[in-house]
Amino acid sequence: MKTRTTGAGDVSARKPAGGFCLISGTSLLRAWAAYRRRDLRLLDLRVWFACFELVARRCVAKKGIRPKYSLDEIHALVGGTGGEHIHQAVTRLERSGLVIWGETCITLPRPDLGSGDLDLALVCEQVANHRRLVPVPRRIIRLIAGGARRVVIATILGHLFRCLYYRNGRCEPEGTCKGSWIAGVFNVSLRNVKSARQHLVRIGWLEAIERRQTYLNRFGQRVRINLDWSRSDISGRPKRSPLSALSTTRSAPPYEDKKLSSRFDQHQKPGDGPAGVCRKPGRAGRPALRHVVRNDLRDPRRLEELREEAIKKGFIGCSECDRLRFFAAAEHAKATGTRNPCGLFATLVRRKLWHFATQDDEDAAVAQLKRLTIWRLTKTTRGSSVYARPTMLRPHATEHSAANTGSGSLENVRLLIAKSLKLPAGSLSATALT
Repeated sequence: MKTRTTGAGDVSARKPAGGFCLISGTSLLRAWAAYRRRDLRLLDLRVWFACFELVARRCVAKKGIRPKYSLDEIHALVGGTGGEHIHQAVTRLERSGLVIWGETCITLPRPDLGSGDLDLALVCEQVANHRRLVPVPRRIIRLIAGGARRVVIATILGHLFRCLYYRNGRCEPEGTCKGSWIAGVFNVSLRNVKSARQHLVRIGWLEAIERRQTYLNRFGQRVRINLDWSRSDISGRPKRSPLSALSTTRSAPPYEDKKLSSRFDQHQKPGDGPAGVCRKPGRAGRPALRHVVRNDLRDPRRLEELREEAIKKGFIGCSECDRLRFFAAAEHAKATGTRNPCGLFATLVRRKLWHFATQDDEDAAVAQLKRLTIWRLTKTTRGSSVYARPTMLRPHATEHSAANTGSGSLENVRLLIAKSLKLPAGSLSATALT
């Protein structure tokens, strides 16, 4: 995806990776207002976002082809057991006027401010640019539909309103947003908003920009939305802070000069053992289900060891389907667990709540399994030798073996054939194998 940087340092792009949906700001506020007055549940709000993803998937269909929508497709995006809860959520959305459901057409009507909805009018007064079309990335739509918490959804919507604009055919992803403004508009806790913003920064969707404290007090945190964000960023290694510059200050005064220092030489003698922090045994060793850490969810090798332990304890089977469920539960915990993702993953495994994993979670789990397979093949290739154990070679397999081993190993092949046929080592010439 091509990007450009303006003179002010703002990075823009034609569209986010994975596409986006232009949703009216008033529609977003209307759905949230219906949820605040308890006309909708949190599940209904997630299903409403999933409907935009279904429509976007069929936006490039050829003329004359009638699209077909089903509740099973929404179920794959939202997750959960059974399918009756999806049908009830769609019914409540139709009753609220947010969705018109049909097997061949899904209509998402725009709200009318003159309808007399007082809750919507109060919310719109706090958002100055609520009439514009907000470019919501499709990947973040699937994240919301996949099980995001209420405060996380509110934090995402607040940053979309203040930091993401679609101007002149390009997306401008940078702006300022105050946590107190999000808490006031969406009626959520300020402390939870700050925690949700840290979670979004941790998974890589938001990038905080350093500013002075006076700037932060007046305008709020300066952030940039990552337009290239994907679920694979959650599984990546944590970014390390940059190294600090070398100190240019002078060294401390010499220890022998007592006049330059007012300190006393009355320190306790050091102990016999090495200095450092005493760690409990087992914390930095092999992974265990009784104490899951974040590194266990990121590393597929450690996650595979946890799966073997779960098989021994009877939490899961040993089939490939169960293996995909186990890795999908880990991806779901990383994406939706804002407070304690490790504890969430352990609960999903112990209670066998595999139905909470969504289609995006399974796709990310497949990518992790591919990484594990590549690592195993690389380890096997490096650690084994083709000629470590000589075997009897048939005469008609000589050409095939020489072709697979390469020109650099032709001498070894000749020695193996001579040994298998009990001939002298120099009896076979190089031309006999070509």
